[in-house]
Amino acid sequence: MTERAAILRAVDEPLRIEEITLAPLAPDQVRVRIAASGVCHSDLSQATGGLPVGTPCVLGHEGAGVIEAVGSEVHHVKPGDHVVIAWVAACGNCWFCRQGEVHLCRNAIRDVYTMPYATDSAGAALFTSMGVSSFATATNCLARAVVPIDPDIPLEIASLIGCGVSTGAGAALNTAPVEHGSSVAVIGLGGVGLAALMAAKVRGAAEIIAIDPVESRRAAAIDLGATHAVDPGDDDAIAAIRSATGSRGADFVFEAVGRPATIEFAVKATRRGGTTCIVGAAAPDAMVSLSAYDLYMHAKTLVGCQYGSIVPNRDFPMLLNLWRTGRLPLDKLISERIPLDDVNVAFDDLRSGSGIRSVIVNG
Repeated sequence: MTERAAILRAVDEPLRIEEITLAPLAPDQVRVRIAASGVCHSDLSQATGGLPVGTPCVLGHEGAGVIEAVGSEVHHVKPGDHVVIAWVAACGNCWFCRQGEVHLCRNAIRDVYTMPYATDSAGAALFTSMGVSSFATATNCLARAVVPIDPDIPLEIASLIGCGVSTGAGAALNTAPVEHGSSVAVIGLGGVGLAALMAAKVRGAAEIIAIDPVESRRAAAIDLGATHAVDPGDDDAIAAIRSATGSRGADFVFEAVGRPATIEFAVKATRRGGTTCIVGAAAPDAMVSLSAYDLYMHAKTLVGCQYGSIVPNRDFPMLLNLWRTGRLPLDKLISERIPLDDVNVAFDDLRSGSGIRSVIVNG
């Protein structure tokens, strides 16, 4: 049986909606009927060559759906179960997994790119995108990547957990846990940055400073709990952050853009003794210039954040429970619900900074 999918044939070309044929399931795989997929900036970065990608491939790594079939070795899920797909399919056995750092699993990338996936209509092999490939009507993925969720949770909400919300909220909950009563600045107010902002509010931050050049995103941040909003293009942007934090700078600064200029800005916005957390996905060749004197003399901590340091089986249900109780209003992150055919329009919105998150919904 064929499926429809958005294929990246070559870097910097529009995605093409084509028919694909999924491979027969391996014993450790599951087939997921994709109900919803968030369109993440990392997808655009892969399409434009900012992040590594093999072509041709089916993009999409923020998906949720319903289990359709399972391999012979799969026992934790069954057909009919609702699931979110994690883009790090942690093996559970390597040194990092045994340390509880499953987001750093050394075998995840190798295993997802060697698993059976799909072919196009001409019979040519397709790469998977991060083992998920959710820009499609269905996908094959490693069973260890899927996390079952309660069936009453809307799958368009659940899809956001697969990447953006886990990465952003996880940064403030796990990687650099925000302290109660502290000051927080978030740079970049897309889905990831706003998730970090909401999680900082959950953690009890006193001041939350939202920083983005797009006025509508700053307004969205205020609606989600930010106490201040700053345009980074203003000449006095750093001074505005310090003014809101007792002339010190923020205790915690989360950079959710992934560009050298915003990373350097984030370090400047951090108080002496504070923590700068780099959440944005930068290109492999991007380099940052920092003052070594500033780091040691001002005792600042600089920490990288991979996938919000999450443990999917623990954190996906927790984040969805925070949504259920109204503490993470994830509904407000969804700007538009679109069909698969409009995925390139969603990429255009990302380029222009329009909206927050488009979600592909398969009818």
